[in-house]
Amino acid sequence: MIKLKKMNFLKFIQFLSICVIFIGLAAPVNSDDPDEDFSKAIDAEEKRIKWGTEEFKKELIKEMSSANIALFINEHLGTINEPSRLYYKFEKKSTREDNFVGNVVLNIVKVDADNTKHITFRYLKGRNKVRFPPQIGAKGNPVFMLFFERDCRDMQRLTGGNALFFRSRIRHTIAATQIEETEIEFNNQKLPAYQISFEPFTKTKLKNRVSRYKTKKFNLIMSDEIPGKIFKIETFIKDRENPDDMVKEVLEFQGIRTNKELREKYKKRKEDNQL
Repeated sequence: MIKLKKMNFLKFIQFLSICVIFIGLAAPVNSDDPDEDFSKAIDAEEKRIKWGTEEFKKELIKEMSSANIALFINEHLGTINEPSRLYYKFEKKSTREDNFVGNVVLNIVKVDADNTKHITFRYLKGRNKVRFPPQIGAKGNPVFMLFFERDCRDMQRLTGGNALFFRSRIRHTIAATQIEETEIEFNNQKLPAYQISFEPFTKTKLKNRVSRYKTKKFNLIMSDEIPGKIFKIETFIKDRENPDDMVKEVLEFQGIRTNKELREKYKKRKEDNQL
């Protein structure tokens, strides 16, 4: 389980300087996917640092919440030491829009000598697809940030509000949230886990157009026994004035396959088709 450590300003700055490492671009591994072009890749740790600290520049964090440590400090991808793909299932249920089920794939294209990763993403398909730039130098699992980014854009689209506002409220709330111990079941096994639950808009004066998000709840479940550590992310909205108005979105870990396993599977399928 996570052990909290007090981090003074000096140590925190030292940590940031270690995290922000700019490394060379990688060529795609055995793929013709255009998303694996790293010429415009962003630095993953720089992105994660901004997500975790942008709202705290004035005070610079004397002691971080356990939720902040779990999401923005811990190295989620440390146990993955070869090119692999992490698979997630995304499901949306809504009374206002079409329900759908899709897939999210986090593709670790290359593992560098310092165990940082080059990553590309496939976030849903068709009209629901969201494009995110590749990342280099990744230590943390960026899938939770992609979920938040898409969610903020979606709230902006549906309300006419500003995605920056939603993003800011989420970050502020995480900074004040502590983790809670829980348990998950995966592959018929019960595994120790921890969850981060928060409602970023309950204490915010929202305009009428975003009032239905007043009680929106986020829940993240993580486990050290899961590759990439992030097991499930879900949001739930139920309008106070209209109980029949609800939206639920869930992103859940499905499994991991190494690129070697995928190549062997493809080779076998090809051989079977030739018989």
